[in-house]
Amino acid sequence: MRPVSIASIGLVCSAGMGRDGATGGSRGKIDGFRARDFVADRKMIKVMSRSVQLGVAAIQMALDDVESWQAAPAPRRAMYVGTTPLGGDAQDLIPALEASMDASGGLSMEAFATKGYERIHPLWLIRGLSNNILGLAASIHDFQGVNANYCSGDKSGLIALVEAYWAVAEGRADLAVAGGADAMVEFAEQWMDGAGGEGAAFFVLRAAQTTDPWSVKIRTSGPEELAGVDESEKLGYLGAAGDVVALARAAFSSGKTSIALENGMKLEIFG
Repeated sequence: MRPVSIASIGLVCSAGMGRDGATGGSRGKIDGFRARDFVADRKMIKVMSRSVQLGVAAIQMALDDVESWQAAPAPRRAMYVGTTPLGGDAQDLIPALEASMDASGGLSMEAFATKGYERIHPLWLIRGLSNNILGLAASIHDFQGVNANYCSGDKSGLIALVEAYWAVAEGRADLAVAGGADAMVEFAEQWMDGAGGEGAAFFVLRAAQTTDPWSVKIRTSGPEELAGVDESEKLGYLGAAGDVVALARAAFSSGKTSIALENGMKLEIFG
């Protein structure tokens, strides 16, 4: 087993980007975020939902801060991503739904078949594929190694980070990018009284190097109580991105932090 360190973190949240996003912030959308600042191919942006744009941008930010990451052979570059399978952006369906209402305001399947279906945005399904962050980012950066996409609810981003840790520790990858992204504002407005937010955080992991700013390990919980992290009250519900955004903010703040895993284990990040 190899010791593992974190070479960089790409963070996008309502408080800001990178280290600027470590403190503060509020619920809702991220002001000033533009996908075209991070994605060179403008046509590619058209097939990205909001959460995919955030994830691809955070991955770009993380890799930009690691000068030598291209030295890892493409087959030894790993990527693990946590997402929420919400489908494409809700706005792409609204014209179809509006055309499918009956006189009482209910959804008419007959009206949907005759009037609504043709008004669905042609890219709605493509934008909503749950593995879009993984597929697009791996293509952009030529990651050909072990990879996985997790749609396991709120813990998806954390699962991705843990699996990336083991891939590097066990020698299955020399460089791993892992984290999660979600845009839960519209979902929360409809189902959670507007308590949603959006954000993304991705970590670049590799075999421990003394120049890396953070170390990371997974261990059995001992007598020492380490501080947990929870930013939902400040940033709102972040879905699959919640745990990793909280960990990224804590790491940038230089605080020793950990988060509980199953079976009495903890993932610990320390500078």
